[in-house]
Amino acid sequence: MTDKEPETPRSPLRASAEDQGHHNQGGDTRSSGPKRRILVVDDNLDSAESMAMLLQAMGHEVHTAHDGAAALEKAELHKPEIVLLDIGLPGMSGYTVGARMREVAGLRKVRLIAMTGYGHENDRKRSRDAGFDHHLVKPVDLAALTALLS
Repeated sequence: MTDKEPETPRSPLRASAEDQGHHNQGGDTRSSGPKRRILVVDDNLDSAESMAMLLQAMGHEVHTAHDGAAALEKAELHKPEIVLLDIGLPGMSGYTVGARMREVAGLRKVRLIAMTGYGHENDRKRSRDAGFDHHLVKPVDLAALTALLS
């Protein structure tokens, strides 16, 4: 038997420098911006669920998917305004999912945000070429994410 604490799953978020160590007095994480319909797509279940919980706490309507096929299905069903999409999905890459979403009439104007560990300039170019509007590198900066949701 050891006194070691169990590991806590790593959050997909990184507080920005000004946010680190500062918490809302009342514990209220709701944003003052518009409430959005958001689809979070990530094959890492902990990452997807923790992001969804944060976004729900901010007052947004959130759905999750864990692979490309489910992402396309849920996007057509829920018509999100914003899709946070991991690039490194099994089977169908996030690049392919993003490009396919742009082909669906009801999803052409969705705001696609890559949320990925791939951060080189060629990765950013590939996401732009696939139709993404923005590219965030994990762990995602909370201030940058909040600005993109406005």
